[in-house]
Amino acid sequence: MPIANEDKFQRGAGQVRVLEKSRSAPDIHGLDTARIVELFEGFGYACKPAAQYRGISGVLHDFDFVCTNRETGEKVILQSFLHMGDDPNRIDIEVVKLRLSTYDCSPDVSLIIINSFAKQVKQVAGLYRLTVIDASSGQNPYDQIESLLRLQAER
Repeated sequence: MPIANEDKFQRGAGQVRVLEKSRSAPDIHGLDTARIVELFEGFGYACKPAAQYRGISGVLHDFDFVCTNRETGEKVILQSFLHMGDDPNRIDIEVVKLRLSTYDCSPDVSLIIINSFAKQVKQVAGLYRLTVIDASSGQNPYDQIESLLRLQAER
């Protein structure tokens, strides 16, 4: 599935493009954009921050990051919920919305980053096949992402 340049966008399922000035370039929902892009690119991914991804329904879905493995075409969606605080009900709603978007787009991996890892959120994420990165665990979320990418690269 090709990644489309924002000024050369083509219609069709599986297309990715950058949102036009809808989010801050240096920081997306509490994540350092440059650091995330550099991290994924170091593992052979093309990473687009503040991207839209067209699902099989034809609807464009907004994601914080859409990364595509240059060799395999594997798609990884990364969504941050750091800006939402510790409200598990609000996070549950956003996780369900994310699941609807990822169901339509069918990425190979969906990562979410949250501040608190409530049991309820863990259950919902597990049900929807979302990988949760807990920023409150004491381990840096960037290190956690790197660990997951290393595991993926070893497969």
